[in-house]
Amino acid sequence: MDNSTPSGQDERRIRRERNADQLRWIAQARSLAAALDLLQQPIALLLPGEPIRVWHANAAARHWFSSQPHLRLRDGALLAGPPVAPALAEAIAHARVLGPGHAHQANLSSPSETTTATLQVLEFGASSDLPVTDVLMLTLHPSASVERGLHRLCREFQLTRKEAETAVGLYSMGSIDELARCNGKSVHTVRTQLKAAMQKTGTHTQAGLVALVANRLAA
Repeated sequence: MDNSTPSGQDERRIRRERNADQLRWIAQARSLAAALDLLQQPIALLLPGEPIRVWHANAAARHWFSSQPHLRLRDGALLAGPPVAPALAEAIAHARVLGPGHAHQANLSSPSETTTATLQVLEFGASSDLPVTDVLMLTLHPSASVERGLHRLCREFQLTRKEAETAVGLYSMGSIDELARCNGKSVHTVRTQLKAAMQKTGTHTQAGLVALVANRLAA
């Protein structure tokens, strides 16, 4: 068994490898943040803990938080008031259990309005040597925006209400299986409704339908 300690050359090589991992992580994180800043949908990247730290919030999210009495940004933390704090904490815990690739949707209700929030763990490939190991993406869908978007989809493309809701659900959750489970539908039913929505909107892929929905919700 070799109990020798690493040589100076080996230590420098290990540091270079760790620095390369950190640089790749930083580049990936900056690229994601830049992409989020182009979107009109309120989106924030959270670091779970007590308090909940906000690693990045796009302009739409910063504007939205500034108008909310029960969910606000302060000194890099997300502060939730009594009406929404339990639902937010439960949603974060559920999303972390589900892990990457699975979105969890929750309603954050206050006396003034109900906002639908989608939380999903992001896969950064982080390790103990990298800046963070657990990042959640919080996407906010204010109820008025969603309802207005549903009406626009039905009016502009002659979608049925169920087809529009399924299209918006795919946008919110990103997974047909999760969408079917949360809505108590079969995967076959969800796929059929999505296929009809794509035909009526002239989109040929689920990504194209999601992009169209995002545009209608943001307008």
